[in-house]
Amino acid sequence: MQEVKDERGADVPSGPRKAVVIGGAGFLGKRLVTMLGGGDGSIEPPSEWPRFDHVHVVDRAAYVEDPRGKVERENRGISISSAIGDIRSKEDLRSALRGAHTVFHLASLVDVGLKKNPAIEEVNVLGTHNVVEVCQELGVPFLVYTSTEDVVFSETPVSGGDESLPYPTKPLHDYVRTKIEGERAVRAADGERGLRTCAIRPVHIYGPDDPHAMIQSLEAFAERRVPFLLGNGSARFDVVHVDNVAHAHLLAAAKLHDPATRDLVGGRVYFAGEGHAPNYFEFLRPFAEACDIPMPRVRLPGPVVLVLAQAMEVVHRVTGIEVPFHRFHYHILVKDFFFSGANAERDLGYRPIVSKEEGMAQTVAWVQTLKFSS
Repeated sequence: MQEVKDERGADVPSGPRKAVVIGGAGFLGKRLVTMLGGGDGSIEPPSEWPRFDHVHVVDRAAYVEDPRGKVERENRGISISSAIGDIRSKEDLRSALRGAHTVFHLASLVDVGLKKNPAIEEVNVLGTHNVVEVCQELGVPFLVYTSTEDVVFSETPVSGGDESLPYPTKPLHDYVRTKIEGERAVRAADGERGLRTCAIRPVHIYGPDDPHAMIQSLEAFAERRVPFLLGNGSARFDVVHVDNVAHAHLLAAAKLHDPATRDLVGGRVYFAGEGHAPNYFEFLRPFAEACDIPMPRVRLPGPVVLVLAQAMEVVHRVTGIEVPFHRFHYHILVKDFFFSGANAERDLGYRPIVSKEEGMAQTVAWVQTLKFSS
């Protein structure tokens, strides 16, 4: 593949620039695809973002484009395509990645239940190895991988930790282990067979259209299924608006493209947050209040939560049923778990593009459009 120079002096394949977003139909993926198309009019795309001529989305679910994003994308002359595909299939990946300049690998299976789920290994480990190998096979030059803060999750609290933290020697859950193995594969591939890589570790992502823990927690409060809050309220937990995470991915790609910074970020990992680390339940409170959902007033002390979590695990082992929480939840909600963004700020030039005040306001407004049973 012939190389030419772009406006920043980066070596890039000749011809139209194609970005591929694996997992582009998901919560984060849809926002990244929208930003690759020039955004949705809510912000002016920073000059640091890389520019692409075509964006291809591959996911196991159908991709539905944001109408506002479509207008911006068409105005900028960027084309888009999508396909159903599975990262467990190399043939699906070959079809999707052929001709790609930059691949954003967001696809992941998040499951922290106690029941064994073989699909976690298949998607997070085998699937990621497949992505790396097909990128190398097809001569794709750049890969940005979505990791997670959970790769350093252990029984030890983290208060302002950075990327020098080691992986745990005994991961507390298969999900943690598989994300560690996926991240290791991506990092090890940097500089091998022409592929340069970088990984972003988002902290807990929130924002409008969030289908994950925030909504599940609010539903549980609304249905009175949660009689108490966990811990004394002092534990801090990082959160970040979804647009800020997409922004970090684009900055990582731009730094990989530029020969002047490629070796600085290649094979590296970066936490992506916004300096917003409240107690998780206090983070939920504005959303609950906006929807007139009462939150429990009783707080269960940490030592009691630990005993209850251990008891839940015994129930699971004896009966095989899934339980509402276990020690994973104890350590992540009752102990500090938040990080420093200094390295991303220094190396990627990362600054949140959505302030925590604006992010919370956007999300409150969205939550108020939802209906919760009581």
